[in-house]
Amino acid sequence: MTRTAAFAALAVLALGVPAHAAVAQTATAEAPPPPISLEPGAPVRGKDGVVLGHLQDVQVNAAGAQELLVRGADRRLRAVPLNGIRQDGAGVAVDWTMADFMAAPPIVETRPAPAPAPTPQG
Repeated sequence: MTRTAAFAALAVLALGVPAHAAVAQTATAEAPPPPISLEPGAPVRGKDGVVLGHLQDVQVNAAGAQELLVRGADRRLRAVPLNGIRQDGAGVAVDWTMADFMAAPPIVETRPAPAPAPTPQG
């Protein structure tokens, strides 16, 4: 018996829920999250909607966890955990605030940070 069938049988017996409703609920709960597009330069927003910076890269830290490398307005690069990551338009949002981001230690870079893109005049 599959886990879905076992759950449906349990729901029918214990809760009086129709089997088709229990299977539908299980199928919905097990659906994989939608894919997330990570494009260099995309904005990374905090949980409060504030732009923390722009995505530079993704890395695996010493503990083996993936993290985003985000360049803030101060041109410093910081590692941001993937906790709560979700698509936010062309960018992504994470479960950090600007205070969390600014408290993270900047990553020491061996080459200088790229200059900000020029602002169009006109």
